[in-house]
Amino acid sequence: METTDTDKPLSGPESLLIIQQMIREAKQELSDNSFDLLLWGWLVLLATLLHYGLLQADYARPWLGWPILMGLGSVVAFVHGLRRGRRERVRTAQGDFMVYLWTGFGVLMLMLLGVGGSYGWKTAYPLIIGLYGLGTFATGGALRFRPLIWGGAACWLLATLAFRVAFETQLLLVSAAVLVAYIIPGHLLKNQYRRGRAV
Repeated sequence: METTDTDKPLSGPESLLIIQQMIREAKQELSDNSFDLLLWGWLVLLATLLHYGLLQADYARPWLGWPILMGLGSVVAFVHGLRRGRRERVRTAQGDFMVYLWTGFGVLMLMLLGVGGSYGWKTAYPLIIGLYGLGTFATGGALRFRPLIWGGAACWLLATLAFRVAFETQLLLVSAAVLVAYIIPGHLLKNQYRRGRAV
């Protein structure tokens, strides 16, 4: 019976190299996840605070920051996604889950933008906050990263509250939601990556 190279047991140094490669890839996934959370978290925070400020100043188009900042974010995310795709050597179940989760998130977000345009943003924003919670809660579970899980749960509380407050206050609740679900966990995840710990 003929043996192939894959049938041979690995030597100690070969095993160590494979383990080191797996650790590097896990760390890279942490870095990629923190990048996305921080990018969108900071952009949404800026957009909501700008919207709120322009409303207070009675500016005719207080929503103007949204298309500008989200358009910028889309370009940056696209370029980063292309670079990430070139770097990836192996696909993991966790990576595939993240792609499907956040693609579904994007589709639902577009639907909610349609709801906002047709039925008013006061109806859409609580649902958007709830969607933020779902995305970060599931991501936190997949990464076994509790700050994301807690941030997602906090979004659901904020979404419940958002149904009961004025539109201007909803903008501040969206800001709070991305702060607790994206920005703070994103920085914690980035710090964890820098320290070289696995999740």
